[in-house]
Amino acid sequence: MTPTEIRIELLRRNIRMKAISSKLGVTQQAVQRVIYRDSVSERIMINIAEAIGCPPESVFPEHEFKIQPDLICPNQTISQAK
Repeated sequence: MTPTEIRIELLRRNIRMKAISSKLGVTQQAVQRVIYRDSVSERIMINIAEAIGCPPESVFPEHEFKIQPDLICPNQTISQAK
C-alpha cells in the first residue's frame, strides 16, 4: 500500500497515528516515518497493518518480515479515536 492508502484506511477506521504511537510507546513521528518509508520498524509496521485490518505483507510488500505478528502486543488493541 502507498502511504496515502494507509492514511486513508486509518481515517476510514477513525484511527489516529497518535493511538498507534501511544500503544507502542513511540512518538507519532516514528509512526509517520514508517508509513512514509523513511524508517523501518517491524513492530510499528505490524501494528499499523493490524490497525487497518490487513496482513503486514500487503501493507509493506517491500519488507520481508522476520517476526511473528501475533507476538507483538498480543493483549492490546488500538482504540479508535473519539
